This record gives sequence, structure tokens and C-alpha cells, in this order.
Amino acid sequence: MSVLVMLGIAFLLLLAVLHHIKKDNDSYLNPNGSLLFWAFVSVCSNYLFLNKLVINSSWIVGLLAMIVLFAAFVIVYTVILHKYIAKFILGFLIIANTAAIYFMQTYNVEIDKIMMINVFQTDVAEVGALISTKMLLFAGVDILLFYLLVKSNFVNKGWKQDLRRRLKLILQAGLLVAVILLPVAGKLGTFVEERKHLLYMMVPTNYISSTISVIKILKKHDKITPLNKKTEINRYWKDKTRKNILVVVVGESGRAANYSLNGYARDTNRHLKQFAKDIMVFKNATACGTSTAVSVPCMFSMLGRDNFIPGSASYLENVLDVFAYNDYKVIWRENNSSCKGNCTRITTEVFCQDNTCLDEVMQKDLKEKIRSIDDNIVLVLHQYGSHGPDYYLRYPKEFEIYKPVCESEILKDCSYEELVNAYDNSIVYNSYLAAEMLKDLSAFDDEYNIVVFYTSDHGESLGEDGFYMHSGVYDRSPAYQKEVPFWVWMPEKTKKNMNYSSVCLTNQTKRQASHDNLFHSMLGVAGLKIEAYNPELDIFAKCRN
Repeated sequence: MSVLVMLGIAFLLLLAVLHHIKKDNDSYLNPNGSLLFWAFVSVCSNYLFLNKLVINSSWIVGLLAMIVLFAAFVIVYTVILHKYIAKFILGFLIIANTAAIYFMQTYNVEIDKIMMINVFQTDVAEVGALISTKMLLFAGVDILLFYLLVKSNFVNKGWKQDLRRRLKLILQAGLLVAVILLPVAGKLGTFVEERKHLLYMMVPTNYISSTISVIKILKKHDKITPLNKKTEINRYWKDKTRKNILVVVVGESGRAANYSLNGYARDTNRHLKQFAKDIMVFKNATACGTSTAVSVPCMFSMLGRDNFIPGSASYLENVLDVFAYNDYKVIWRENNSSCKGNCTRITTEVFCQDNTCLDEVMQKDLKEKIRSIDDNIVLVLHQYGSHGPDYYLRYPKEFEIYKPVCESEILKDCSYEELVNAYDNSIVYNSYLAAEMLKDLSAFDDEYNIVVFYTSDHGESLGEDGFYMHSGVYDRSPAYQKEVPFWVWMPEKTKKNMNYSSVCLTNQTKRQASHDNLFHSMLGVAGLKIEAYNPELDIFAKCRN
């Protein structure tokens, strides 16, 4: 019933627009008709927002919102759409609105400042993976709108006549808004506050306001914020001649629910069984954010999720800077879109920026790399992991264990079983790579203290409750996007040399863990105590004798 009523109102709005249409030279729309028509188009572009509003309130509220939106767009367009800039502004909005609507509708996401940071930091290859034939339909609508834009007229010949016309339109639209909103003015603030998140679906205000927020963040954080790297070094291990190898594997889009290490029914981590006795698995672990742009810099920061400001990473010293300051050889190996500001001051090795290489490319020369350094080492491997939507491209064909798999960029077109199968295959391959890495590192067991941290930047939605992939607003995102795998491998010889109790380490896995623990645990296990170090967040601290 609500859909029919709203469509009826939309038809009445269109009739009001058509009333102002008449042929004016080579234009189909006269100035008033043009303004009203594009206001009507902008209301139609907000069908996702209006639908969500109806679901979260009632069809009457949705109906009134539609009329208020129409009047608001009339006011704004009457003010800004002038002769020389009108078509440029609307041309930009046509393209930008279409892109926003496509991604919001296809992946059930909202557009906030975090999403815009993701947009600014993405690359051509990542965007290419998200493009599908479905976009041709949106492109067809754009072509029609551009044709109508060319035929639109926005100004009268005389400036006085044009000014009077615009003032009259603004007055009429403002009166319409007042008639609707004044009777509910007392409750309006509470109503909006309770449904504030719906504004992340209103175009073009969502991506425009979010872009402004990102620019403010970047402007505020445009200088390096130094970290007090002065340390007290505590070589608490028995054989102090042994050097340290700390490896951090940053997975991509790995969700805890699909890891057999966490209790998943499918044996997706079968390759790690041979190392199980030395692996600490934290089954209750959460990510800093739901996107790479937030989580990857946040996990290496001392600030933690509550205090980290997305977009500030390039100007914020992190735990890797501390290690480099204390004579560790720090290397970042990149097979994803970028290090998100973490590696700007350390050695960086980039593999396949077009995302065509499988993650094994980062591990082929691992032993040779370590031998060539012969020093304390911190090595970070940033994987492409299980990045969607093309999960089936994240692993070699021989790892396609679960079938059939989804091979479409439009995840809604696949069955849930096909989607999960493709995703699980990528996890199996990822655990195979982890096992091969542990084998390589085992060759140094007699010479080095070795600790490997593995976690993912964020989780992933595979269609549950209509959500796909990641980057949802954190507080309202499904748990699948926030709960991540988190495990640590410490071989027996390292435990003994570092005076760790195996029983104590096992008991530590029962605690709640998060990306906040990484900064402090890396420093703690290396015996580097700086001002920012917090033993309460060090997962090893209680087990050191």
C-alpha cells in the first residue's frame, strides 16, 4: 500500500513539473520547468533513502519526506543553478549520484566519511573488480538524463525577471516545507536523531558532507605526530645472543566465523594442524574498523579503536617506527592496494599493484630474505587475502575444494552456498600459505626467537541479512564484519628461551582480544618498553617469568 501511495505522489509531483514545461527555442523545458524537473529527478534518486525511512517509521513519514525533499531541492537548485554553471553542476551530480546509488544498492552499504576515505584510497584494480554489466543499466539512465540536461534552460533573458522568478519559487517551496514541518517541529529533533544513520543514504548530501569531513581530517593531520620512542630494553630471554624475528600477517576480509581454528564446521585451516600445539587462537577477537583504510593503520597505532582518527595514519608514528628506532630491520611487504600510511618511513616492497598476483608471491624468497639480513627483524605481510567480490580469483584452481562457486561480481546474483564456497576456498588457500611460512621460519628455530601474529583487517558479510562485503558503519555493522581471526604462533624453543609458560599462554586465549592488543604485544614480546606501552593490553605480559 505504501509503495503505491508514494508512487502516486511522485506522479503528482511530475504533473506539477509538466505544467511548467513548454518549448522555449531549442529547449524542452523553460527555466521553472527545468528547476522543478531536476528537483524531481533528485527526489527519485533518493528511493533507497525513502524506502529505508518507510521501513524505519511509516509510509506517511516517507510521503512527507518526499515532498520536503522536493521542496528542498527546488530551493537549492533555484539558488545555485545559473546560466554558466548549471549544466556542469547537474552533470557532476548525475554521474556521482549514479555511482553512489549503484554501490549502496548492490552491496547494501551506507556512505559516511569512512566510506569516502576508502574511495580516496582505493586503486583502479580494486574499482575494476566492483564494476559489472549491471552498471550498463545505470549508464543508460545517465545518457537519457544528459540528453534532457542539454535540452534544459535555467535562466530568463532579463536578469530582473529571472531574479523575480527565482525568489517566487524559493518562497513557494519554503512555504511548503514550513506547512509540513512546523506542526511537528517539537518532535523533529528527536525523530531525526534516532534515525540519523539514514542520512548516510541520502544523495548527494551523504557523499558531499562526507568528503568535506575527510578534507577537514586531512587538513588537521598534515604534520607528523611523533611518538615518544625512548625505550627501556629488557632482554628477558635466557640466551641473549639470540635475535628476534617478529612477523605480522595482515589478512584481508577474513571473518572469524569461517575459520576452523575458531570452531567452524568446515576444515578451512587444515594445513595449520601440524602447528596447532604452538598456536594461540583468540576466538573472541574484534577489528578496529570494518574497512582496510581504518583497521590497517589503527592496529599498528598506540591509540586503539576508541581514539584512532581515520585518515591520520600517514602523519602518525606507529609501532613499526619504534622498532626501526631500536635497530630492528623493519620491512613491509605489500600485495594489497597500499600500506595505508604505515610504511612511509620504513623499507617497503610492493608486489603486483594491479592485484593480479596471489599472495604466495610475498613468501617465495622468505628464507633468503631473512638470511640476507642477519639481524633483529620485523616483517609485515599485507595480503590481498579474501578480498571480494571476486573471491574465486583469490586462490589457485587446485584449491577449489568447495563447489559450486560464485563467479559473478554481483553477489546478489549468486546463491548463498556458491558465495560461501568461493569464500571458504580462499580461506583454505590462505591457511596453506600460513603453514608454508611457518615451515620456512622453523628453519631458523635454533638461531632466533620467532613470533608470528596473524589477524585480518576486518571481517566480511556474505549476504546475511542482505549485507555484502564490508565497510559498514561500525556500530551498526553485522558481527561478521567486525569479528576477525587472531592467532599467534610461538615455537617451543622460543617459549623456553623467553621464559614463557605454555599453560599460561593457553589460558590467555580465553580473553577478549582485538587489534588494540597488537601494538603492546609486539613491544612486550620484544622487550621494548616505551611510555605508551600498556602491559594490560600485552597478551604475553602475564606469562613472562
